[in-house]
Amino acid sequence: MHLFLINLLTVLLFQSTSISCIGSRNFNIFSSLPFGPFKIIFKDIQICNASKEYKIQNNFYLGQNPKSNVTEIKGNITVTIPFDDSLFLEGNFARRSADGIWKENTFIHKMPKACSTLRYLMGEEWSRMMYDLGIQNATCPVPPGVYIFPGLDTSIFNKNTNFPKTFIYGTYKLRYFYSRKNEVYGCNIYVVEIKPL
Repeated sequence: MHLFLINLLTVLLFQSTSISCIGSRNFNIFSSLPFGPFKIIFKDIQICNASKEYKIQNNFYLGQNPKSNVTEIKGNITVTIPFDDSLFLEGNFARRSADGIWKENTFIHKMPKACSTLRYLMGEEWSRMMYDLGIQNATCPVPPGVYIFPGLDTSIFNKNTNFPKTFIYGTYKLRYFYSRKNEVYGCNIYVVEIKPL
């Protein structure tokens, strides 16, 4: 469930925004940029509007596991409505240019059936992610509740998922949100670096 990151997905929008899917109008802009097989490095996680009380609240932060020295997503998710396929999963990527300026709306994508889409994108890692949240045999929808991330290793996003196999390298700010009938139910910002394998 996209709400579980990736929520990430969080990041989870890569499937439809790979280099082969960039519209012909934009292709010339990006065709000179390096791309290829990649890994995702998480840099920051923020709530879009901390003063708003979303119906799906992803209260995440990044931390280091002192034993394994890996970056983990920690925090909690408060879901006051079922996370289901009546929601849309939307993403807006900004790409940081060489001079440090964010190029807004680099990629924009909207996907129906948020829960099933996230489940598909996470591939084999879906079950692991749900287990870490304390959800056994998770399917869609995910019921309302409070779910705790004690520490989700961010490297799972580089493993057995259904993300595209290539992407344009660089640093991105991904604003992703869940929506239905023009109402935003949850919103987070992820800053990630797409690096060559």
